[in-house]
Amino acid sequence: MNPAGNDAQRERERSALRNVRGLLDRIEEDDATERWTARRFAIVIGIVIVAFAVALAVLLSIAKKPGTTRAIPLDPPAKPAPK
Repeated sequence: MNPAGNDAQRERERSALRNVRGLLDRIEEDDATERWTARRFAIVIGIVIVAFAVALAVLLSIAKKPGTTRAIPLDPPAKPAPK
């Protein structure tokens, strides 16, 4: 093969390697973005679960305070009138 053909072949090889490197960079960037999105989703779900647990604890704390209940006296049922 002549030197001009060798130079053209090398240039095509370099171009192909640049294209492959560009694709690899794009794939790595997409993977990093996907990992960040999954991490963000997990964080949001965790925050929601913690907020729900805190709200439930506060609700139970308010609803079941000992000593704040009061007995309501009820009269015994009336006896039926004699026949």
